[in-house]
Amino acid sequence: MDMDHGSDDSTSTAKSCPMIMVFHAGHCERILWRGWVASTVTEFVLSAIAIFVVSFLYEALKFLRQHLARRVARKEAERMAEEQRRKNDNPSGCTGCSDAPLAEAREKSYWQRLLDSTHIIQSLLNLLQIVVSYLLMLIFMTFNYWLCLAVVLGLGFGYFFFGWNKKTPDESECCP
Repeated sequence: MDMDHGSDDSTSTAKSCPMIMVFHAGHCERILWRGWVASTVTEFVLSAIAIFVVSFLYEALKFLRQHLARRVARKEAERMAEEQRRKNDNPSGCTGCSDAPLAEAREKSYWQRLLDSTHIIQSLLNLLQIVVSYLLMLIFMTFNYWLCLAVVLGLGFGYFFFGWNKKTPDESECCP
């Protein structure tokens, strides 16, 4: 019984590796795309290193998104505090000062918040994070021990370098 799911005769001269659907430790793997075939040990090791780096950068991307969100929240809190301070400040002994209140800053509308540059950047980074996470999942699903280890170690080292920056234990990746 032939288990090659996508065989066509036009690629019979290209490098080919079997799709093994159980955990294994071979060095011949088709990774993600038809063109990414690691058929030699050198190609396989370089692929595993690349996967480790992508996994590490995935954690860096999560850190970057959290950092940008915190920075925006901090700026907004500072703006609100400054607005509150101005509202509460009423200097006594001010001659020639008007009692007319200053114009209050308007809340942004839904469309203004939606089209805000920081929201667009966060959305694009979120999209990139989702794509990379699914690609890493598909790499893990090659069931190759070494590629699985490259994904897990890359994520682990990435968390070690970037995950320490969580301000509270409540900050979780899964649930807002």
